[in-house]
Amino acid sequence: MTINNIYANLCFQADAEVTDTLFNGENVRIERICSSGQTGDVYDQCEHEWVLVLEGQAELLLVDQDKHIRLKQGDCFFIPARQRHQVTYTSETCLWLCVFWNDRSVTMSGKDAS
Repeated sequence: MTINNIYANLCFQADAEVTDTLFNGENVRIERICSSGQTGDVYDQCEHEWVLVLEGQAELLLVDQDKHIRLKQGDCFFIPARQRHQVTYTSETCLWLCVFWNDRSVTMSGKDAS
């Protein structure tokens, strides 16, 4: 059994986000992301995503609602699968914990698997 620390070996780089996969199971993935002012493309994921800002600040744009979500240290937010979103701001040191998962009962087309 290995104990890891979420704050160990943090790497903030100005030229790119640094993503570390902490856990990768059949239907769930947990990532630690170190952002340093980066923004992103519009995401349209087949997975649900729950994000927690452990350090710093960030802003998400929910594209279809044209709604900006401002997150600060300690804030968490759920992004359902197929919710188009974009990271429009991150502070110089922004540490995320992100959990991604699929519903077993939903196929990629969105129909029940039964």
